[in-house]
Amino acid sequence: MKGANYWTDFARYPTVLASLIIVVGAAVLALLAPYLGLPNPEEMAGDLSELYVRPGAEHWMGTDNFGRDMLSRVIWGTRLAFQVAIVASLVSTLLGVMLGSIAGYFGGWVDHILARTFDVFLLIPAFFLVILIVALFGSNIYLIILAIAITSWSGQARIMRSQVLTLKSRTYVQASLGMGSSHLRVLFRHIVPNGLAPLITNGTILMGLAILTEAGLSFLGLGDQSTISWGRMIFEGQSQLRVAAWLVIFPGLAMLLLVAALNLLGDGLNQVLDPNLRVRGNPEKAPLPEGLSGRGVAEDGPATGRTGSEGEGLLEVRDLTMFYHLGDNWVRAVDGVSFSLERDGGLGIVGESGCGKSSLGLALMQVLPRNAKILGGSVRFDGREILNAGDDSFRSVRWKRMSTVFQSAMNALNPVLKVRQQLAEAYRLHRPDAGRAEVQERIEEIFDTIGIPRWRMESYPHELSGGMRQRVMIALSLLLNPELIIADEPSTALDVLVQDQILAEIDKLRSRTNLSLILISHDMGTVAETCERIAVMYAGQLVEEAPTDAIFSDPRHPYTQALVNAVPRLTGRKHELTSLPGEPFVPIGDLRGCRFAPRCSFATDLCRQQEPSRQRVDAGHISACHFALDERIENRAGERLLL
Repeated sequence: MKGANYWTDFARYPTVLASLIIVVGAAVLALLAPYLGLPNPEEMAGDLSELYVRPGAEHWMGTDNFGRDMLSRVIWGTRLAFQVAIVASLVSTLLGVMLGSIAGYFGGWVDHILARTFDVFLLIPAFFLVILIVALFGSNIYLIILAIAITSWSGQARIMRSQVLTLKSRTYVQASLGMGSSHLRVLFRHIVPNGLAPLITNGTILMGLAILTEAGLSFLGLGDQSTISWGRMIFEGQSQLRVAAWLVIFPGLAMLLLVAALNLLGDGLNQVLDPNLRVRGNPEKAPLPEGLSGRGVAEDGPATGRTGSEGEGLLEVRDLTMFYHLGDNWVRAVDGVSFSLERDGGLGIVGESGCGKSSLGLALMQVLPRNAKILGGSVRFDGREILNAGDDSFRSVRWKRMSTVFQSAMNALNPVLKVRQQLAEAYRLHRPDAGRAEVQERIEEIFDTIGIPRWRMESYPHELSGGMRQRVMIALSLLLNPELIIADEPSTALDVLVQDQILAEIDKLRSRTNLSLILISHDMGTVAETCERIAVMYAGQLVEEAPTDAIFSDPRHPYTQALVNAVPRLTGRKHELTSLPGEPFVPIGDLRGCRFAPRCSFATDLCRQQEPSRQRVDAGHISACHFALDERIENRAGERLLL
């Protein structure tokens, strides 16, 4: 895949692209003005025979009361506008970065003093402070630029401070300190560069503000009289509106266009530089890959035939397809996935990072990123089709009957709300008629269930250990007594003992509440302890599904064998742990053959040319491999996968 192409990203936003063209065009025109036959009109005597000439072929913007060409004056005013905008914004940003980063990083009394200083400058009206500085010290253009910078730096400082407060606790910062780096080196080498994106985008807004401030001063007669300013042109032309309105209109339009373009450019930079806001594609307008035009999502309404009460599995997934649209490509994150989950059953979904496990969980919960789209398939919950049931209909299922445990509990919990508040909000969202006593009783009950002391309900997420935060996420998913939980890496980033405790808690809850479970993990050992069945996922497809014992004793897909061989054992015959060569396959574009073939030692021309079908190995054991029933696969499994 290609790296980020910022020009392509800009092209996705027509207004931003237009603003970029305006800014660049104005800058080039202003820079080259002396070389385009447009000398400084203030240094030339006016032509008294051409006073108040209307805009036309000879003078595109007409002439003023001294016979000076207004086009030349507007272009030379652009030079001053860019000078004020760039220098003032740069000085303001430098001050903000230095003081804001120091305040956020060192904290304590340093942060207290600097933060109060920021507040004072934000409370004082900036324009009036600039007027005061200019009135006291003079109207030299460089003094005006400095005054504008001094009055606008505090906003940049607050943004930088908030960025540093977030970044200074990151692992790479602590690692750099552990290696012996000084605080200043860590601050300006590792923290500040990672927090500059919002300051860059805000800087373009400050540029527009600086232009307006200087123009306002010139309009009031407080600007530098030796310069050509748009504000001064408007000031001089206001008394002649009846005679020559163009003296005001053209500099006003130039200022409006440039300031608006700078503001739109700031929004565009924010979209492009911030990966959380960046949209790589529009799945609604993008053409579908070949072969998918005939697929569709099942219709709303109850399932025909059997219902859940008649013995159907709790969850029935058939040919579920969900792609991500990135640029001009579709990434096949979930491609034709089918499986069933019985009531009270446990299904583990395993595979390498990037194989589509988490995307499958998001598709089941229908919590999708902006560039994701479900292109086909069917998902029946308790006999009812829920895949395109609509938000109102699916709300009766999501979280009440089917909930999820997200990865990274610290990021999933709101850092500024106490744990009790977050659980109470979730409970009232689905049961708005619940009284305060009912909510409190349910929260206390669920805390007892997951093994956290009740007094911890009044803690903020950062006051809890990693294991406790993960338990809180489990409590949140169990709050409304759902029948199914989709647990996405519930023990990620926890130590081995805490992982074991979390898995033990989940197992106890299953036996106590008849809970069904889909456990998403890259750890084969984790799912082996918790789930009765395992589904192996690779490049967006399920390549093997079988009971847990069969997966470990008789895997019939080379990828499954590689995963099992990488699991160390304390009992049985010793064997060498092997790693899988190559990199995970990225399912993009037109695909042919088996996706695992580039990394498979069994691959033949058949594998590279034809996609394997799902073959039945045994009762409940399915493998998507051309050689699933071949003796070579069976013998290799028997030789190397001894328990």
